Amino acid sequence: MIEIVYEKEKQKPEGNEGYFRIPNNIRQIGEITGTQKIYIEDYAYTYLCRIATENSHKGMAAILMGQSNWKDGNSYLFIKSAVALEEMEVSEEHLAFTQEIWNHVYEKNKEYFPEQEVVGWFLSIPGCSMELHEIICQTHLNHFGGNDKILLVREPLEKEEAFYRYEDGKMSRQTGFYVYYEKNEPMRSFLISQNAKQEKKTEEVDDSAVHTFRKKVEMKSETEEKYKFPVFKTVGVCAMAAALAVGVLYANDYKKEKSSKTAVASIKEKEEEPVKVTPVNGTPDENTKSEETEEVKEEIPKEEVQNSQPANVSAQNSYIIQQGDTLTKISIKNYGNAKRVKEICELNQIQENDLIYPGQTILLP
Repeated sequence: MIEIVYEKEKQKPEGNEGYFRIPNNIRQIGEITGTQKIYIEDYAYTYLCRIATENSHKGMAAILMGQSNWKDGNSYLFIKSAVALEEMEVSEEHLAFTQEIWNHVYEKNKEYFPEQEVVGWFLSIPGCSMELHEIICQTHLNHFGGNDKILLVREPLEKEEAFYRYEDGKMSRQTGFYVYYEKNEPMRSFLISQNAKQEKKTEEVDDSAVHTFRKKVEMKSETEEKYKFPVFKTVGVCAMAAALAVGVLYANDYKKEKSSKTAVASIKEKEEEPVKVTPVNGTPDENTKSEETEEVKEEIPKEEVQNSQPANVSAQNSYIIQQGDTLTKISIKNYGNAKRVKEICELNQIQENDLIYPGQTILLP
């Protein structure tokens, strides 16, 4: 296809040319041959290209409006406006111009283009062949009969396009057309109205989405408020239980540690403060005996005081081990010789080499 841009001076009226004029600013697309010359205004052409691109995934149709004139055996067709048929289902095998669709066209024609008439239609189908399908041809004959009506077909993906008219018993492809530029107030007003409706529709969709989102947020907030106190209460109870458990463990550990320290301190005190035991064959001084006895009473339990008495007393059969004692020393101290070590071991179920420590009580034979 070729494109030529040029200006043509307005010609003087000849014949019925007084009812139309040739546009000054035009752009030629393709080669112009034959007796029909097609002019499409830029507003309308741009609008058709846009709706085809925006709906490149599906079929789209529109009605073409303008005027047609004759001069010297040539047909002049001016496409000034276009109205998209957004509610129409479009495919090569299915095209239905229902009464509702025509009512829509007549309403737009009356509102925006009262001085124009239907001059043809527009068809955009993805993958559409430029060799027209039989259903497309039949639809054109049924609704756009006559050789003064045209069809503009555009393939939206490859952007291939062509005009067709019915002549010699078939749909004939036109080799070229003109795009012209002029002040087109009717189409401009229609486009502004369409844009305003589109923006309003978008705003309504946005408002609806915002409303739905806010409603969900409010429902979520209500749900959170409903369950907030029980959740916090449960968390608080769990935290208290955990703190109590930790406290009990620390208390137990503290008690055990304190008990251990007390036991160790007791053992150390017993080691550092020796308890004197009266020898078997000796008689302690009365004053010394009295002082020692008082110390034993203050530091050693009653049972231990009794056990610390000399082994030769018949009522006593136990002995508290002192600092530096061994089984041999204990035998010598209580029996005068080391011969009783074996008996002491057997009575206490220990071995001669076993460890004994101060404060430990053993039985004496």
